[in-house]
Amino acid sequence: MDTKNQNFHISGSGKFSTSIFEPSHRKTSAEIINEARHAIREIQPHPDTTMINPAVHPLQTQRPFTPREKERHLFGNKSKTVNRPPSSFSLRYLQNETDLPTNNLPETNMILSPSMLATAARSSEGEAFSLRHRSNSVSEINDDKIFNIGVKDLPMRKVRLPSLERPFPKRKLFKKNSLDNLPEEAEEVKAPQFRNAYSSPEEKTEYNQSKFDSPFGRPSKRQDLAKCLLLGPQNLEKIFDNRQIIENSTTLFVEKVLDAKDKTVDDILQCLNMEAGRGANEETVVRLLSEMYDCMERQKMLDVKVTSKMKIQILKCLYKYVESTNQVLLLSLARIILALKVTGNNLSGVCKLLFKVAKNDSNDHLFLEKNILELLLDALGRSSPLDDSEACVYGYGAVKFLSMNNQLQQKMISLGTLDLMALHMKIINVAKIDKITMTEQTRHVLFQLTGALRNLASDDAIYERFNVSRATSELCVTMELFFEDPDVISNISRILSIISTSESCCNKIIEKKDIYEIFIKLFEKYSGNEEIIVRLTYTMGNIVAKIDSTREKFFHENKSIDSLLKLWKIYLERTLKLCSLKMDDGSESDDGRCSEDVMIKVLRIVANIVINPDIGREVNEKYGIKLIDEFLKVLISNPFKKNQELVLAILGTLNNLSFYYITETEQDVFHVRQVDIIEGISEYTKSTNDEYVVEAMRILGNLSRSKITISYTVKNNIFQTLIELLDHSENRILKTTLGVFVNLMADNKSRTLFKKRGGVKKCISILEKYGQSDWLMGTLVCQALWNYAIDCMDLYELFSEDEIQKLLVLLADYLDDEKLFGIKDDIEDSDIYSSQEYMIWDEFANVATNLLEKIEYFLDTFDQIDLESKVEVKKIDNSTNLSFAAW
Repeated sequence: MDTKNQNFHISGSGKFSTSIFEPSHRKTSAEIINEARHAIREIQPHPDTTMINPAVHPLQTQRPFTPREKERHLFGNKSKTVNRPPSSFSLRYLQNETDLPTNNLPETNMILSPSMLATAARSSEGEAFSLRHRSNSVSEINDDKIFNIGVKDLPMRKVRLPSLERPFPKRKLFKKNSLDNLPEEAEEVKAPQFRNAYSSPEEKTEYNQSKFDSPFGRPSKRQDLAKCLLLGPQNLEKIFDNRQIIENSTTLFVEKVLDAKDKTVDDILQCLNMEAGRGANEETVVRLLSEMYDCMERQKMLDVKVTSKMKIQILKCLYKYVESTNQVLLLSLARIILALKVTGNNLSGVCKLLFKVAKNDSNDHLFLEKNILELLLDALGRSSPLDDSEACVYGYGAVKFLSMNNQLQQKMISLGTLDLMALHMKIINVAKIDKITMTEQTRHVLFQLTGALRNLASDDAIYERFNVSRATSELCVTMELFFEDPDVISNISRILSIISTSESCCNKIIEKKDIYEIFIKLFEKYSGNEEIIVRLTYTMGNIVAKIDSTREKFFHENKSIDSLLKLWKIYLERTLKLCSLKMDDGSESDDGRCSEDVMIKVLRIVANIVINPDIGREVNEKYGIKLIDEFLKVLISNPFKKNQELVLAILGTLNNLSFYYITETEQDVFHVRQVDIIEGISEYTKSTNDEYVVEAMRILGNLSRSKITISYTVKNNIFQTLIELLDHSENRILKTTLGVFVNLMADNKSRTLFKKRGGVKKCISILEKYGQSDWLMGTLVCQALWNYAIDCMDLYELFSEDEIQKLLVLLADYLDDEKLFGIKDDIEDSDIYSSQEYMIWDEFANVATNLLEKIEYFLDTFDQIDLESKVEVKKIDNSTNLSFAAW
């Protein structure tokens, strides 16, 4: 250890105006701590993108609680949506559905546009219809096809083509609301041609029920006879007059048992129709439906287009069971209908059916069986939120319900549901940007879709998928385009409040142009809607906590701080009003807690943006008086003292703002209001809540750079509180309290009081207990003792002999780098010097060495100096009296 030559001047009074002991280089305690923190962060990089001064820190808060509704509703009870689609309905109408399945469209997927169809209907000359491709092509919007959607364009209204399997026959008028006379099946009807009694075999006409008024001709197949038996009692006489029926009566009613693998779709349809006619046995129907799906799979009907005629026969049969209460049966129906890749009203119907089953969480396990979930998502993938809006409303409604189940949620994510949702959001956003007329139903789709997204966002493992799928980006666009829709904004605010806890998601959010303007606009629009505001302010608080550039951009956005102050006043007044109307039983209402939560989130934005020094100083200058008045109003108000998070938010914000206090400037707001602030925080320095004490000590550490604050502290009980805190076991309380003493020791009255109340002894005990295990704590102790003894020449006036000897032993031990780190003079180990522990110790050594050398020099010269008359007093250099900016 190198010994520095020092001049030692002593005054018998112990009050000196000159300094004769001055180390070669002086650092403030704040600089020491900063360098130590920098050393740590260089080795272990902080996740934040910018270095944060240790005296100011990001304010943390709890994420707003988003309870899941116990019951599953298409729209929540608080939804503002008008003209809602019904959440309860009957599917009986499907039994009379007249829509023609449209999967037999030509490969080009060209359809008639609504305008062309209207023009053709008005034309008396029968002009040929011209065809156009579908608009809003999915492939145009996203080249990476997610669900292999092979459409050219998606029109605003879907218009279906008739079957193109055969030349168009002459059409006859057909009755509505009947599947029996669809255009696809209706052929030209000719009068029945009964063959003559003596006609040739070539003239033989096969029996066909559809061509006769009664079935009692000469049937050519036995199964036709069985059909006869399905007739009503009024035909029994004719049945028993029929000779062929009587002759075959012994075998007519013997059903031929076929193995499931040998059955055809026609066979199964016949069985299902018979079951429906005689009162269905549900177990039998479920078995037949399962066999039917397997049969369709064997016959490759799932991979190729099914003819419209066959599809109609299947749907007509299945729709007989849509009113069943058996959930397994309903899902079995839906599985086949979805496998047929139905469109239009049939697609809407099956989505309603699935929604109906998904409403009950006891059915969740059924969606984990077989491939029903895959088929549902495939159907949504083939749908357009613009054209198939009703299907998407109930389809995404079902997805929203099912995503509340963790197992189903994970399965959905693995199936690419998030990518599909992002794509559908983009389709809607593009349509909105292009000012395409949009039905109210499409807005309902957006509400259900964002509701499902909120459920998917509950797993933090999926946050990165939100970015990769561009769901995060599309949510920001949707928030801008549909800002007037409170239900959609409510859902988006919930999603963003969750995913913004991820830094990567914050980075993706701020990529949106004018994102800060959008947030401020929403603050204004929904200022009274606490459920939206609490989540939007929480999201912005997350953003400005992580990235320094966002602090500047938000602060410089027009009306940024003004909008926050407006929100603060609204919810402060609302909370005070609720407190005045407090329930008789003394319990606190949920509305009151939510109002206070908004205040906390608003505070957090302010606390986090002022981490930037330029912003902190400007906020103090322009808004300091208003902010301090509002903060003190809450700190001294009894109704708010019970809210720990709110009190901590105010104390944390005051700490960050007071860090920029300039003691030399009398116009500084903290210089003007420092006594009011100390009075406001004094009760929290005595609190049993450690967090309160730590934050109060930080504020006091910032303000105690002022002589006014030091004088106020000494004259009041705060000084005694500080002395008592030196016995505390909490590490952070000890450090922040020591930081205050570093500043207080600049005052002679403080030094006298410090010695009188045992401060020296307590500091030495802290150094002995924590020094070697916490070098930062040791640094603060040594700095406080150095300032305490800096202009005293007779150390025996400040320390007892035992205290001096204790310090000598401790400091010599703690400064032995060979013992601590194995360092020798002839060996330079760069790894040791660059280690985290060594760099923190090195800062401790700088301060401790000065203190040790002062004590050694005093002891070496004490016996040789006449303390009364031989010493020339030299004025002390103020640069050696180090101040502390709150640790």
